[in-house]
Amino acid sequence: MRIGLNLVASVAFVAASSHSCLAKTAAANETKPRIEVCFVLDTTGSMGGLIEGAKQKIWSIANEMISAKPTPELKLGLIGYRDRGDEYVVKSFQLTDDIDSIYGHLRDFKAEGGGDEPESVNEALAEAIEKMPWSQDRKVLKIIFLVGDAPPHLDYADGPKYPELCRIAAKRI
Repeated sequence: MRIGLNLVASVAFVAASSHSCLAKTAAANETKPRIEVCFVLDTTGSMGGLIEGAKQKIWSIANEMISAKPTPELKLGLIGYRDRGDEYVVKSFQLTDDIDSIYGHLRDFKAEGGGDEPESVNEALAEAIEKMPWSQDRKVLKIIFLVGDAPPHLDYADGPKYPELCRIAAKRI
């Protein structure tokens, strides 16, 4: 059974220390909070009826962050994923403060490919965790949102494994 858009924030790796007081600390220090976010979007054919809503939700989340008070220093990244044998397994756009360029890339994603229910979710998460240019500053809030409607392939012997990706994310992000 497909879950649909309720999955928009199904997996969020959040790493950094003491973010619960981020806004208070930022106000006290008169510095802007720093946030880095990567959206990882399923762009397989099964998302055909959901992808426009998913893209709108992603953009809504980005706009909420942009309009927060105090206004944060925000960098966004974007990864679309499909499956092996498709036009691409992952298509990645690096973290940037050029929000308009990310919006353009987001709009360009189309739902195509796939063919079986599992998708290359773990490959996309590995791309986000290991290849995004995340800040090394532990005070920067770092988030990965996974947006999709299907589980990962667990039958790829040579593919990344979710438990290991979680360990890497906890150390790096």
